[in-house]
Amino acid sequence: MHTLSSFEQKYFALLADRYLDEHEALAEALILISALELPKPTEHFVSDLHGEYIAFTHVLRNASGVLRRYIDELFPDKSEEARRRLATILYYPDKKLKYLKHTMDEEAYRALLRSTLSDLIVLTGRVAAKYDREQIEEALPNSRKKVLNLLLSEQSSFRHKENYVHTLYKHIVDFGEGERYIKDLADLCVRFAVETVHVIGDIYDRGENAEKIMDLIARDPRIDIQWGNHDIAWIGAASGNVALALNVVRIAVRYNVLRTIEDGYGINLLPLVRYAEKYSAEAPFYPKNPAPDENVNASLAKLHKAVAILQFKAEGQLIAAHPEYDMQNMLHLEHLDLEEKTVRIEGEDYPLLDGDFPTVDPSNPYAFAAEEAEVVERLRLSFLNSERLQHHIRHMVERGSMYLVQNDNLLFHGCIPMTEDGDFQSVDLFGSPLKGRALLDAFDERVRTCFFGEGEAKKDAADLMFYLWCGTYSPLFGKERITTFERYFIDDERTHVERKNPYFSLREREDVALAILESFEIRGERGKIINGHTPVKRRKGESPIKANGRVVVIDGGFAHAYRKTTGTAGYTLISNSYGILLATHEPIRHEDSYIRENIDMTSSLEFVTEYKTRRLARDSDEGKAAKARIDELLTLASLYRSGAIKSDER
Repeated sequence: MHTLSSFEQKYFALLADRYLDEHEALAEALILISALELPKPTEHFVSDLHGEYIAFTHVLRNASGVLRRYIDELFPDKSEEARRRLATILYYPDKKLKYLKHTMDEEAYRALLRSTLSDLIVLTGRVAAKYDREQIEEALPNSRKKVLNLLLSEQSSFRHKENYVHTLYKHIVDFGEGERYIKDLADLCVRFAVETVHVIGDIYDRGENAEKIMDLIARDPRIDIQWGNHDIAWIGAASGNVALALNVVRIAVRYNVLRTIEDGYGINLLPLVRYAEKYSAEAPFYPKNPAPDENVNASLAKLHKAVAILQFKAEGQLIAAHPEYDMQNMLHLEHLDLEEKTVRIEGEDYPLLDGDFPTVDPSNPYAFAAEEAEVVERLRLSFLNSERLQHHIRHMVERGSMYLVQNDNLLFHGCIPMTEDGDFQSVDLFGSPLKGRALLDAFDERVRTCFFGEGEAKKDAADLMFYLWCGTYSPLFGKERITTFERYFIDDERTHVERKNPYFSLREREDVALAILESFEIRGERGKIINGHTPVKRRKGESPIKANGRVVVIDGGFAHAYRKTTGTAGYTLISNSYGILLATHEPIRHEDSYIRENIDMTSSLEFVTEYKTRRLARDSDEGKAAKARIDELLTLASLYRSGAIKSDER
């Protein structure tokens, strides 16, 4: 063994505090060595949730259909109805058992609890087969750990154990603990059916329950996030960026989903509503999801227009303060002719669909009037002072990243900005030109500064979130410019076009995908790029699998707003020990119908990649880390054996 450096000596001395002798170190090494031969843990990838809490939670609870397939495999003799009921108890144990308790007589319900306990023990054993015993035990609640361990270790099929096990089931139910143990086992199945869940961006906007998704993510350590452009808008808004606060409010009004803003986060919109009364609004400002009451729709239209005009003013101020963003093509208020009711864009005059701009001063079009400045400041403070929002954004920043490299996959939401000829686009926003991975790293650092920084550094980073939201070379936006103004005020659809970055056509080519993967040090036949952001138009024949399987785009329509485009209700990409599969989901009904009628989500599965040999834990990133840990433990054992570390030195 080589001579240890002073750093290594200190490190192994600290390690010795945990493993007190040679035998403890070797015992831990043995556990890790054997765990390397277990199957590779399962990862799931989803994207563009856009507030669809019910769909997301059902996908998590049924593991994108995997758990129902286990039930069919393990209980072929059960009726279809019995298997469906067991699946519903597994997904929603509290609600389903409460429903059954009120619809069954007492003895039948108690018998159901006993049989469900037995079934879930079998199912838990199937799910837990990929994990070592210690991992399972760590997930058990302390107060019931001993009994759950007995249930999981003793099998009623053994002749001498049959009465023992069934007596245990009976008394668990007799003591009134049946529902609690069933929930423990159901949660254990859900937890270990999927090791890691990657959310590849856009948790927020369009749907109305994003805050519930963030509550769930904050509680579930399995879930990581690769930020999307809509997430960045909320990070910026929560950090004091007025233009982005107005953007997220405008989108909520546009889709008539203000519940997240007002009820979820307690953002006070009353000053905005009062201010908006001075506006008149035409058809483009009526909500996409109209309310039954036309008076409500008319009020929402006024609010929508008022917020949009305030947003354009705030954006103009921010763009003027940062000429390095090169976003002058978004400045339209200065090109209004309010007498002729036209606007000039790229040298051409277009008639305005709505020429009423009561608060725009032609001599200083981006300035806030005194009333506007007060309304905007109150909105900014409301975002800053929302405890729940700040808690969620903290989790989003801590648990998130611009990209993730894991198990030969490169995950990012939108694109790597590229030139037409396939090179990485050089972007000069940080004092020197950056491109490719270095550009994403620089943006990642600024996102963290935006939320956790102080002073001018925090303010500059918060401003930069606007560029990440809609700047020309933002890897999260991926378009030349955003055409929000044009869509509201100009009928000519040529002005609505948002030209995509060349990446989105180049990602069809395998050589380009391989070059991107190489730049992130991913080599070998298993390497893949996994994206969201752009809805896959499956209805029109587009495939989510591109570049000969090197790129998979998984924005499949979790959001209702995109389902007419995609023709599906979302994708889950599943990476397990056998390969990588794509689950395509059908529309998900309301949760109550699942509970009453035992309805499951319908998903079709297809292999993207099927491995020639089963992939083991040793082949994963976690396996590589475990191998390094094994080497350390063996070194520690040898140090004990040689006397280099003695008990009296610790």
